[in-house]
Amino acid sequence: MQQVRSHIHDSIQSLHGVMPLWGIDHWVPLGDLFVDVNILESLSSNRRSELGDLWQDFTTGNSNYRSLDRIGLGKEQQRVSGLTVLEKDTNLMVVGKPGSGKTTYLQRIVTECNNGKLQAQRIPVLIKLREFVDDGRKYAYNLEQFLGQLWRLSNVDIELVLNQGKALVLLDGLDEVTGEAGKQITREIKRFARAYSQVLVVVTCRTQSQESRFERFDYVEVADFNEEQVKAFAEHWFGTVCANAGKGETKTREFLEQLFREENKPIQELAITPILLSLTCAVFQQTGKFYSKRSKLYEEGLELLLVQWDKSRSVERDEIYRDLSVERKLELLSYVAVKKFEQQQYVLFEQEELEGYIGEFLGIERRESQGVLRAIASQHGLLIERAHKVWSFSHLTFQEYLVAKWFCDKQNWQSLASQIRNKHWREVFLLATEMAKTIDKLLLLMKKNIDLIANNNQKIHQFMNWLSQKQSSIKTFYKPSAVRAFYLVANSNLHIPYGNRS
Repeated sequence: MQQVRSHIHDSIQSLHGVMPLWGIDHWVPLGDLFVDVNILESLSSNRRSELGDLWQDFTTGNSNYRSLDRIGLGKEQQRVSGLTVLEKDTNLMVVGKPGSGKTTYLQRIVTECNNGKLQAQRIPVLIKLREFVDDGRKYAYNLEQFLGQLWRLSNVDIELVLNQGKALVLLDGLDEVTGEAGKQITREIKRFARAYSQVLVVVTCRTQSQESRFERFDYVEVADFNEEQVKAFAEHWFGTVCANAGKGETKTREFLEQLFREENKPIQELAITPILLSLTCAVFQQTGKFYSKRSKLYEEGLELLLVQWDKSRSVERDEIYRDLSVERKLELLSYVAVKKFEQQQYVLFEQEELEGYIGEFLGIERRESQGVLRAIASQHGLLIERAHKVWSFSHLTFQEYLVAKWFCDKQNWQSLASQIRNKHWREVFLLATEMAKTIDKLLLLMKKNIDLIANNNQKIHQFMNWLSQKQSSIKTFYKPSAVRAFYLVANSNLHIPYGNRS
C-alpha cells in the first residue's frame, strides 16, 4: 500500500492540487481558495413537509427574508464539516446544486488523503466519471481492472487491496454520464460497492439526478454558504487574484462592505454557492463595484448556469430538454416564474402544479413534463425540490428577474402595473424599470393604478389632506413638494397615528 501511495503521490498533487477560478484565465492552488463545505446529513427532497408549513417557515422567521436555503430545515438540522463526515467510514452519495463545490470537495479529500492527513490508511483515487466514459471503456467499465492498471498492481494484489478495504474511491459527476454508458457505469458502481464493502466510496451527483437509490450509501447534501463562508471565500478569492496581500485585503474589505449593504440583499441571496459567488467577485474585481444595473449580474448568472457551466466541463446532455434553445429555456422559466408569482403564495410549487405549467408552455404530456423538470433541476439547479414533491426556484432573485424579463419581453405593462399594491412585487418593478427599453408607459400606468388606489381609500385621503395642511403651515424656502416629501417619509417611518400627528 505504501509503495502505491508513494508511486501516485506526485500525480495526484499535480492533477488535483489546483483548480480553475471562474472569471480568471489561470488555475490556482487548491489550498489557496478552498473553503470547507458544510454537509446536511438529510436530503431536502426526502423530507415530508406540507407546503403550508414550508410557506409559514419562509414567512415567519426560520428563514431570513428572501433566503430560501433554510426552508423546511427547521432549527434542528445541523451542518457538518465536509471533511469530518468522512470519519464515519460509510459510503456517501453527495448531492448538490451545480456549482455548489462538489468537485472541489472531492479534490480536497483526495489531496488530504494523499498527504496523510485524512484516511491515511487508504490509497486514494479521484475518477471524473465524464472522463471514465472513454478511459474505462476498454475495461468494460470494470473498476477493479481500471484501478489495477492505474496503480500498476497485479490482479492478485488489487484484489488484496480492495478486499482489505485499503482504498478510497471518489467518483465525481454521476449526473454527467448519460445514455447506455451512464447506465453501465451506474450498475458497475453499485456492484463494486457490494463486492468490496470495506472500501470507502464517495459519489457526487447533482441534486435530483439519480434515478435509483444506492444501497448502503448515506445520502448527504452540500449546503449553501453561510455568511462566514462567504466572507472566507471572498478573502481567499481576492487574496489569490490580487498582486499583493495588501491589495487583496483592501479589495476583500471593499467587496464585503458593499455586498452586505441593505440595498444589495438580492445579491447576497444570490451569492451563496461558489460558482455564483465567484461570478460576483469577478464582476467586482473588474469594475470596482457591482453592476449599476443589478439585472446585468442576474442575466450573467443565468447564462453561466444555463450554458457555460456544462460547456466548460465538456458535458453533453441527452434529455428532451437539451433540444430547446437557450432563449426558449429562459422563456419557459419566465412563464413558470410568473405563474407562481401572480399568486398570494408566490414561492412554492406543488410538483403536479409545476409539471402542469411546463406542459402548458411546451404543449407536451405530463410524463414528458416530468422529464423536463428533472432536467432543469439536474442540469442547472434553477428549480429545487425543497421537500418531497414541493419545489421552488433556487434563488428568489432569479425568480424575480425572470418575472421582470417576462413582462419586458411581452411589454405587457398593464398587467405588471396592476400588481403595484403587492409588496412582494417591489423588486420586479425595480428590475423591469432597469431592463425596459423605454419606461414611460410603465411609469404612467403605475401612477394611474396608484391614483385609483388612493381615490378609493379614505385613510389615504385623510393622510394627504393632513400632509397638505402641514405643508401650508410651514414657512420655508423649500419647495412645497419637498416639504410634503419630508413629512411623508418621516411619518411613514415613525408610524404615527393620524390623530397624534403635529
